[in-house]
Amino acid sequence: MSVARPTFKPTTLLALCSQVNQVCPKCGRPLFIKKAKNWVKDYEIAHIYPLNPTPAELAILLGEQKLSGGPNDECNLIPLCFTCHKLYDTDKTLEDYRALKKIKERLLGQDAQRRIQYEYQIESDIATIMDALMSEATTEILDADYVAKEIDTKLEGEISNLTKQKIKNDVSSFYLFVRNQLAEIEKTVPGQGVLIAMQVKLFYTKQKGLKLTQQQIFQNTVGWILSKTPNGTEEAAAVVAAFFVQNCELF
Repeated sequence: MSVARPTFKPTTLLALCSQVNQVCPKCGRPLFIKKAKNWVKDYEIAHIYPLNPTPAELAILLGEQKLSGGPNDECNLIPLCFTCHKLYDTDKTLEDYRALKKIKERLLGQDAQRRIQYEYQIESDIATIMDALMSEATTEILDADYVAKEIDTKLEGEISNLTKQKIKNDVSSFYLFVRNQLAEIEKTVPGQGVLIAMQVKLFYTKQKGLKLTQQQIFQNTVGWILSKTPNGTEEAAAVVAAFFVQNCELF
């Protein structure tokens, strides 16, 4: 006996569409199109693990991990454009299932990070450092060979060579500058610089507890710092994160 397709609440549809930034996560097609003066939906909610699996689907998905206990749980739902949904439902392969499940896992991870970024605070003085990085010239640099050895010791196979080299460059060029900015903050408000370092360490500890790779932790830290500084840039946030790698709050 087949299970009837549910009617989803408007808030559930809104949350699912927001999760994929209102585009089909498989092909990038917008989920809403404008006809005349009205917006109309151009998507359907897909079940990643089938709501009513066919015998063939049961066979190919035998033993595969599911994202939830029930097929109508939000963890098993994802908006797809009509074309992608039809293809997924009528010609599903094991590779298709795993690929869509991986997309959903990434989206769920992003949602979790947004909650963590909100919950974990960092002093607003971090914006002062970001502003200084974007507006002031830096003249002091660290010895590149020394930096390379230090970073290579801390960052092993869990981070891309491109990210590692970027961290080395940022530490060499900006470490002393950021350290001096923190010292100035410390002079103005004693203990504030230490507090910022402790908050970064606490955020790192949370990330490490999630068993993420160094690549993911560094990227999440950059995103967290940026989320706390509305006028900052990703480049400046990456410099601040690189400082804390060298300073041992990260890794």
